[in-house]
Amino acid sequence: MNESFPRTILKRRMFIGLLVLISLIAILGVKLFRIQVLHTASYSNHDVDLIGNSVAQRETGVELDSGRGQFYDRHGVQFTGETIQTLVVFPMKSQLAGREHDVSKLLQVLSINNETWQNFYTGLLQPKMWLDGLSGQPRALTAKQIQQINELNLPGVKVLHTVRRYPEDAAAKQLIGYIGKNPERVGQLYARELQLGQLSMNSTIGVAGLEKTLESYLQGIGHTSISQFTDALNHPLPGLDIRQVAPNNPYYPLQVVTTLDLPLQREIEQIMAKQQIREGAVVVLDTANADVLAMASRPDFNPNQVNPADGNWSNRALKAFAPGSIFKTVIAAAAMDEGVVELDEHFQCNGSLGKYGFHCWLKSGHGRLTLQEAFAVSCNVTFAAVAERLSGSQIQHYADKLGFDRQIGWSDDKSGKALFKQFDSEERGQIFAGRIPSEDEGIRVQTSIGQRDVLVSPLQAANLVVTLLNRGEVYSPRVVQSVRFNNGSTARSFPEQVLVSRGDGISSTTAKRLTAWMQDVVEEGTGQALKQAQWKLAGKSGTAEVTVEGQAAVNQWFIGYGPTDQPKYAVAVVIPRANELQSGQAITVFRAVMDALAARELAAAS
Repeated sequence: MNESFPRTILKRRMFIGLLVLISLIAILGVKLFRIQVLHTASYSNHDVDLIGNSVAQRETGVELDSGRGQFYDRHGVQFTGETIQTLVVFPMKSQLAGREHDVSKLLQVLSINNETWQNFYTGLLQPKMWLDGLSGQPRALTAKQIQQINELNLPGVKVLHTVRRYPEDAAAKQLIGYIGKNPERVGQLYARELQLGQLSMNSTIGVAGLEKTLESYLQGIGHTSISQFTDALNHPLPGLDIRQVAPNNPYYPLQVVTTLDLPLQREIEQIMAKQQIREGAVVVLDTANADVLAMASRPDFNPNQVNPADGNWSNRALKAFAPGSIFKTVIAAAAMDEGVVELDEHFQCNGSLGKYGFHCWLKSGHGRLTLQEAFAVSCNVTFAAVAERLSGSQIQHYADKLGFDRQIGWSDDKSGKALFKQFDSEERGQIFAGRIPSEDEGIRVQTSIGQRDVLVSPLQAANLVVTLLNRGEVYSPRVVQSVRFNNGSTARSFPEQVLVSRGDGISSTTAKRLTAWMQDVVEEGTGQALKQAQWKLAGKSGTAEVTVEGQAAVNQWFIGYGPTDQPKYAVAVVIPRANELQSGQAITVFRAVMDALAARELAAAS
């Protein structure tokens, strides 16, 4: 009895201890369940992301390729996403100990001093790419530098391939646009992608140009990175190698195939630089279907270092400017189709209309001339007299028929609502203020010469020429032909579009006549400077008076086509807000562009 009593007590205590142990294990299990399953992203009152932090403690990396889709020209030449070899340095200070001599050699290869290296390497806690100090982009290494660095075989110093979105010689910058971080826009437009984890509020997206309008196609499915395993103190974990991680999907990134001719684009940009064009645009369209072969804009800008406030990134080819006398083409078309003038009728220009303070650009006047002759020499008084016979509604109607006062760029238009537009921020321009046709005679007179409230974009102006050459049929210019998967198959195509069918636009007879009149402009009118060009050319000049900061200035225009025997190219040039003393720049650029096209055709034929 006395011997069994202690045993009973001992068993009871063991049983209670076992219960306590089981309870503690159960409590710990519940706590671990809460940590690992229920509250992984926001455990404790401090919202600690345990998964994120554990990954951060295990692996740190540097992005080598964002996985974003790239742009190609019509010949399949890629012109964004330049692959280079650059230096990536990992924090392996202990392993570099005793290699000071080799580190000095590395500094010589990189052409930097020890201070620059220490600023870069001291305090390095994760892999870091060697960047250019001015552009902030990965610095490309030469073949010799690569060989020398590899021969040093320094721990944590590696030469790796990376992708620079915009190369140093990037072309069509304003058309392509640029990328950046815009949390507000991400939140507004990409709620689904945020929910699925495909994007974060800090994701880089297209901010302007095709980068913006094609964002849904350009988004990748993951980036390529080089990573290093570390402990919680960011110390490299021995035995775990540096590894590269990349998406494994044969369909991505996507390829955007544009209508651009990249060599032509570069040549036109060089022409504008040579002519020292401070501000302006050149548009070259294929006369067969209005495809954009080149679209250049000035001033220049660096898509790697964008100052949104200066506006240099804005595409002048899509902006609307006062067109001056190129708008006389609309007045002539309306007058002939409405039958308000006879082709053999003569008008008298004495230099002044005699009312509204309206004068011809030639103060002495052009004398007695027909509408055809007035078109060639760009007589203001004659076109003012014609505008007096037209109503404001008629002027507006024929402008619409010729593709003005509307966005003409390729769009996915369903039920009158454009779901997708290729061109970013294309301006529609206008004919009358408030887009309400005016029946005031003085306003119509000013409108007839492309002044007052008339605004036209270079894209619209080039497309006007295509419309005339296609006998009144208005095409919708496109700059993207298709989007392809990385394996070459088509993800989406963008077929040619017609905005105004032949028969619904101006008459074929009038269109044909106006293209002939454009030849007169060069042969005996305001475009005679083009008679010495390599091709026989046709066109129409325009000069609109504007005011810039209280000072008189002009918008210089020239639009036209070539060669006249077999028209292949329609070109529009605008130099807005130019000094009045800088006359003739637009026609000079037009000729240089046409001569470049002629030289290319000759080279291709030989």
